[in-house]
Amino acid sequence: MASIGLPRLRILDRYVLMLTLKPMLLCLGVVLSALLLERILRLIDILATAGAPVFIAFALAANLVPHYMGFAMPAGFALGIYSSISKLSMGAELEAGLASGVSVRTLVRPLIMLGALLSILSIVIVGYAAPYCRYSYREIINQSVSYAWRAHAPAATFISVKDGLTITADDVDKTGRKLRGVFIQNRENDVDVVTSAEGGELELTPDKLQIQLRLKNGAVIRDYGAERPSTLRFQDFVLDRKFDLTAPPFRPRGGSERELTLSELWTEMGEPAPSAPYNQLSAEFHSRIARSLSLIFLPLLIVPLSMTMRRNTRIANMVTAAVATVLYHNSLQIGETLADKGVAPAWITCWTPFAAFLAMSVWLFTTSTDRPGDTAISRMVDGIEGAITRAFRGLKGRVRPAEG
Repeated sequence: MASIGLPRLRILDRYVLMLTLKPMLLCLGVVLSALLLERILRLIDILATAGAPVFIAFALAANLVPHYMGFAMPAGFALGIYSSISKLSMGAELEAGLASGVSVRTLVRPLIMLGALLSILSIVIVGYAAPYCRYSYREIINQSVSYAWRAHAPAATFISVKDGLTITADDVDKTGRKLRGVFIQNRENDVDVVTSAEGGELELTPDKLQIQLRLKNGAVIRDYGAERPSTLRFQDFVLDRKFDLTAPPFRPRGGSERELTLSELWTEMGEPAPSAPYNQLSAEFHSRIARSLSLIFLPLLIVPLSMTMRRNTRIANMVTAAVATVLYHNSLQIGETLADKGVAPAWITCWTPFAAFLAMSVWLFTTSTDRPGDTAISRMVDGIEGAITRAFRGLKGRVRPAEG
């Protein structure tokens, strides 16, 4: 009995995949590192301002990886395909293969298989891992920034604590608990209150459940709008604000359609009273599927644009591939926004860019297999070059040297 399994990879298939995977993985690493580094710098600034430990920024950045993978994977795959086929073309390996009977469809076969695997991986990441990571990201932000204060005050930094309270200190010891040159600003009953003290210390309340700030040798100034504000001087003073050691439990997952998995989105779309408007759920569901499935057909677009030997055509093909990929994903984003706003159904706004992308890819591939490297783009470049050459020749014929 014949066994049914995955198609076997030939030597040529493995070679093409090896040439594709190396630049693809390198591009993924570079793009993810750049995106995460930029976000980590912003998170460190936010956490430092809130008085939270800055190492939490790395946990927050880790939860952003699935989100960024949805954008980095198509770019990395496109670059990997372009790099591998261009290398075969420039090294005369492509010509030798075609002369020996290897067709362009044979070269595309392993890339389509890789695109199918990446499509499944994208659905898993974007459809299931990203919603959980997005919720975890917001939960950490709530516990570290929006609510809980970790009782650590960096020196010469304004810390925005809950309820509009701002604290800064000129000097802080290594523990972050003992302060010198304390300045506090807040608002009580529509009255601006400023408190300053020579020193202060963060300590536990007697019940060990909260944190309080004890100040030494200072003054409390309340501005009631009179000519002279009210001033109260003190030697020992406990700020009337208490800070919880831990934040209360965060809300359940599902507060946004982006926190729902594909299965949950599908279920909610069928509910008579969904947790979010139907158009928002539908836009999120269809955009995730369309973005992931496009990876399967990406080789049909990139491979024809990669098979060329002339430098000027290579540049034009590279620009075309980049513009087409970016234009498709931006169109898909616009379609998702239109569906989210209820302008049109998601199956129209999200799948129309997908259908246009698929039609362009299939058309470009089918019109380029007879003469590899001869595409509509290369013919357009040749036409422009010919027009420029004829124009210069005509101009040269009209301009005659002056007779002596």
